[in-house]
Amino acid sequence: MKYDPNRNAKVIIPLALAAWLGGMVVFREGVPVVFEVVYVAAFAIAVPVVVFYLIGEAGWRALAKRYRASVLFAGTWTLCPTGQMAMVSVDHPEFPKVKMRFVGGSLRVATTADALHLTTMVSGLPVLRWFFPTLQIPWAAVSKAHAFEAPGWFRPASEPGTLLQVAYDPNYTGKFIEMEVRDPPVFIQLPAEILGEGVLRLPGLATEEIRK
Repeated sequence: MKYDPNRNAKVIIPLALAAWLGGMVVFREGVPVVFEVVYVAAFAIAVPVVVFYLIGEAGWRALAKRYRASVLFAGTWTLCPTGQMAMVSVDHPEFPKVKMRFVGGSLRVATTADALHLTTMVSGLPVLRWFFPTLQIPWAAVSKAHAFEAPGWFRPASEPGTLLQVAYDPNYTGKFIEMEVRDPPVFIQLPAEILGEGVLRLPGLATEEIRK
């Protein structure tokens, strides 16, 4: 799966046009009420499905094609206060627009000697598990990693005419680790402390880089 900066627009714009045209056809005088009810119900279902699809396209679905967990993890999961995933690195100019951010413990993390395990609070639900199945990513699949300091709650205005842009996330501070998982390239950013001894298994990551 290749990174496409126009991916969201290619899905949202046709959906919006279809909804607009469908509304013009259905909500006309003389159209039976049953068609209006069906249209509203279909719209109410389509919107969250598209939202979850677009979120999954930020990297989770690509990882699931290769690293979907085949057996239930029996160890202890740790709630991750903030985690991120994207098809581009945190240093890429498009990262703020295309990243998927998990907050409030919606992401759970576990590490073993062989793999990094990821799951979400919706991974066990019958329909949503299709979008976010539990992942088991071997450490050997991580091609490189580096540490960075998360910027914190606020970031300066980055677009002309914007007076203030606020990124409110009190847990997005301190030392984070970005891991690049190959085939396909997906970038995962997690707090260093939540990885525990797993950081020692990451390629290109010096111990001094974690401590300083």
